[in-house]
Amino acid sequence: MWVSVWNGSAYVRQATPVVDIREEVGEWNDFGLHSICLDPNFESNGLMYLFYTVDLHHVLNFGTAQYSSTTNQYHNATISRVSRFRVQNTNGTLTANSRTVLVGESATTGIPVTFESHAGGTILFGEDGTLLVSTGDGAHHEGVDVGGRTDTYFQASLNFGMMRSNENVGALRAQMVRSLCGKVLRIDPATGNGVSSNPFYDAANPRSPQSRVWTLGLRNPYRMSLKPNTGSTNPADGNPGTLLIGDVSWYQIEEFHVVDKAGLNCGWPVYEGLDPTISYNGTNVRNLDEPGTPTFESLCVQPTTFADNPNPTLRRFTHSRPALDYSHGTARTRVPAFSGTTPIARLVGSTGAPAGTPFFGKCVIGGVYYTGTQFPAMYRNTYFFTDFSQHWIKNLDLHDEGDHVVHEVRNFAPDNFDPSILDIKMNPRDGSLFYVRIQGTVSRISYGGNQPPVANASSTINYGTSPLSVTFTGSNSVDPEGLPLTYLWDFGDGTTSTSANPVHVFTGTGVRKFTVTLTVRDNANQASLPKQLVVSVNNTPPTVQITNPAQGTLYTMSQATPYTLQANVTDTDQTGMGYEWQVSLEHNNHSHPEPVITTASPTVTISPVGCSPNETYYYLITLTVTDNGGLKATHSVTLYPDCNSASSLVSNVVATPQLNSVRVSWINPTATFNEILVAARPTGGFTDIPIGTSYTADPSYTGNGSPIEGGKVVYKGIGNEVTVTNLNPLVQYYFRVYTRVGGIWNGGVEVSAIPNLPPVAPAIQPPAAATGQSYAYTIPVFTDPENQALVYNLTGLPAWLSYNTTSRQLTGTPTQSASHTLTISATDPGGLITAVPFVIVAGPNQPPTAPTLPVLTAEVNQFFTYTTPAFTDPEGKSLTYSVTNLPGWLSFNSGTRQFSGTPTVASSYSITVRATDPSGLFTSRVLVINTSVNQPPIPPTIGPQTAEIGYFFTYTVPAFTDPEGQTLTYSASGLPGWLSFDAVNRRLTGTPTQAGSFTVTVRATDPRSLTASVQVVISTGVCSMVTVKNGSWDDPTVWSCNRVPASTDAVRVEHVISLPNNYTALARRVTFAGGKTLSVGDGARLQFSP
Repeated sequence: MWVSVWNGSAYVRQATPVVDIREEVGEWNDFGLHSICLDPNFESNGLMYLFYTVDLHHVLNFGTAQYSSTTNQYHNATISRVSRFRVQNTNGTLTANSRTVLVGESATTGIPVTFESHAGGTILFGEDGTLLVSTGDGAHHEGVDVGGRTDTYFQASLNFGMMRSNENVGALRAQMVRSLCGKVLRIDPATGNGVSSNPFYDAANPRSPQSRVWTLGLRNPYRMSLKPNTGSTNPADGNPGTLLIGDVSWYQIEEFHVVDKAGLNCGWPVYEGLDPTISYNGTNVRNLDEPGTPTFESLCVQPTTFADNPNPTLRRFTHSRPALDYSHGTARTRVPAFSGTTPIARLVGSTGAPAGTPFFGKCVIGGVYYTGTQFPAMYRNTYFFTDFSQHWIKNLDLHDEGDHVVHEVRNFAPDNFDPSILDIKMNPRDGSLFYVRIQGTVSRISYGGNQPPVANASSTINYGTSPLSVTFTGSNSVDPEGLPLTYLWDFGDGTTSTSANPVHVFTGTGVRKFTVTLTVRDNANQASLPKQLVVSVNNTPPTVQITNPAQGTLYTMSQATPYTLQANVTDTDQTGMGYEWQVSLEHNNHSHPEPVITTASPTVTISPVGCSPNETYYYLITLTVTDNGGLKATHSVTLYPDCNSASSLVSNVVATPQLNSVRVSWINPTATFNEILVAARPTGGFTDIPIGTSYTADPSYTGNGSPIEGGKVVYKGIGNEVTVTNLNPLVQYYFRVYTRVGGIWNGGVEVSAIPNLPPVAPAIQPPAAATGQSYAYTIPVFTDPENQALVYNLTGLPAWLSYNTTSRQLTGTPTQSASHTLTISATDPGGLITAVPFVIVAGPNQPPTAPTLPVLTAEVNQFFTYTTPAFTDPEGKSLTYSVTNLPGWLSFNSGTRQFSGTPTVASSYSITVRATDPSGLFTSRVLVINTSVNQPPIPPTIGPQTAEIGYFFTYTVPAFTDPEGQTLTYSASGLPGWLSFDAVNRRLTGTPTQAGSFTVTVRATDPRSLTASVQVVISTGVCSMVTVKNGSWDDPTVWSCNRVPASTDAVRVEHVISLPNNYTALARRVTFAGGKTLSVGDGARLQFSP
């Protein structure tokens, strides 16, 4: 059995762990090592995979001089990570340096976590060998989180690059294809890349979030499993198998999902369970990753049928409802159904629903699909799952056929069967079930056969002076089958007893601890697990009382608060006193315990959680001390959220887009404050806090407001709104509202918005209306730059025409010729209006208008196709098409207007194309098609070329001409060693090293493999540097070699030449023809080389 453990677990395990990554893992609140899985070929390759949340200090500093293995940075933004390790199968030890990070190798590539829960998750292998990882939304678990919550770590996450600014939408990240949060990821276990058969795979970016996403819309899919005997073994099929997911939901509902295909959207947070989530619907937060930035709720709608979209990339736009949901407070268990095309829910046990009794719970834990044979037949090939809070185990009968995936709901283990179960697995060897509790115990459920007895031991006293007589009771031990028991007591001093209820005297000098063990056996020789007691002689128990924090302390809701834990501990001998501090967030009827701390006075951080309606939160801090004689004492205090304390933060901050401006409004704090300051900036949020009071505010962003962190101060005062003007359209601006109390500014509350622009009108070109005939025209939709809903209004409507405001359709029958001018306007929610006038002309019916048809060419024995452009009808009526004079090799599709066929001879054809309107009026045009046999390319004419020894030569061969206009490919042969040919650009390049004449053959080939060639003759040699015209020395065209002389050239001047100012001319020797001169500018010189 392979187990991932927290400190404090109570079961027996090997002394040395296989993998110890405690330095790397972030162990705080609900975080830690979430899941492990072994490679399907583990026996041969020893590979294992871990999914865990990372300590921020490790993320930022590992591998640098700033890293310390004893330092952690908890209660801050961080990431979750998937890593692979190799274990040596010979001795079960870790292979050195085998750690490979598959997801989250850096701060910018991990799975973002912006609060203290909802990291996921489970890691497992699909049937096809791909690795599947369930991740949480990484958002605040209490209340609505749509980004920018000041009680989360969103700003630090942005600063560290853990998430993009577009991802600052809280729980709504679960709906974003380009975010790793709230998903099932499907990756290649060798590389961590997304798998090419994933629904949103991007071949150019295989490690991007969208390349890795398999399923989206999950809140905290803490446990998932794979249904056996489903899926394909080929990763290219995109079918790793059916996933059974328990998604821990929010205020009202818990969800069980069956994910059997790619791209499904489980709905969170737009939906909770089967229904829309009221608190998130209407937030109108926009998905800035999507074209037009639509709202999140508009992107995922309820289904109208059980059938999923056949296109995996489009399934995300429809809610994939859970196969079953159940409520928190009342026994209400539901399955999805439809009334016609309307999605509804049916209660389990009602007509048309699965059989069973409704139940409730508050924290679903996905379980295991049972394929064993130990349990009775009714449980075989069924699904077991549990609830962390209600402590039951349920059983579901699942089928693929019919309306409901769930066919029956059964009770297996009752409420409060065993508390805080975190995982359920099946033992493939014997068919028993194993489950793990948060306290660290692993338990087994077996069915049938003789079960071992359970030892129960107690004592009348467990401490006193020596000699100490103690009476033990073991007769409360039980056997499941009621078989007679035998007893074996081991008193820890070398003596034993077989009595059920023995009396034993313990002696010793000084404080001495005795561990007493009871083991019982039934008459089938089944032994119980040992039950232990501690007896301590010459000792008394310690006493303990926690002094800080005090009982009933109220923790602030404005920020995380550190507390140094302190206690008064007394004992006769405090040498070797052991401390175990446990901090636990109590939520309704379940706990979120932190790791046990064993120092005497540690510092812990209490997060600002609580105060939500219908939810109960408080912290329980417990200290257990153990003296050197094994005696214990425990004390606990509770801390409650200070829900009545006044916060200096403003609330209800709203940014409303307006024309090139944004109105920011807020509610001032109830506590006394001195001043409000609003800062604005584009492209990213604020991280700093104002200092002092000497800021100037200007609501115009182009005004004289004081600079602050790349932005400007746009407001100072004690009001509750400001309209920030002169903003750039279609740019996202961030606004942070700070409060000052005395001389101290708080961290502020941030919102963002994009300045509003008016709607954009489409081209409106209504057809003519034929008198006496019915007319219909739908006005095209306007587009809103911010993708807001628009309201339409039409004026100027003639009596014969009616207008449908919903469909924007005009209908009617004109009775006489006339011209009508109408005006259509669209208004956005900000009141911006765009109006467009258009004209409808009514008159007698007109024939269609023909397009211009080109003269076409077709190649003999090659397939030919051509689509005729559409004729236009002045009245916008549908046209029918026909042709005449069609040759035998050619066919015409009147529906698509497409010609197709293969010509067999060279010829010319004139085909008449006719378009006819519903009244019989028609227009014809002649289409000419010339057929010919493919001809080879035509080479260009090329003259001789020269190249100078030691100087770079380049020549671009002119393009060949193809008679049919086809694309040609080029090649060259006969190239000397110094010359190369670029076939794409037809370019010869190189530097000759010797004199000679070189003939290069350049060949062009058409797609039918017909070729033509041309020869390029290149003569190489030494060029004599002689002037060819009057001019400046630095002009290459003055010289016969078409370059400026170098220090090795012997130069002859046969024209009037000048040296420019401050120019240095080079030569080995210069001679002059009669009467020719060289003029020298200021600062110019002629430099000779020997």
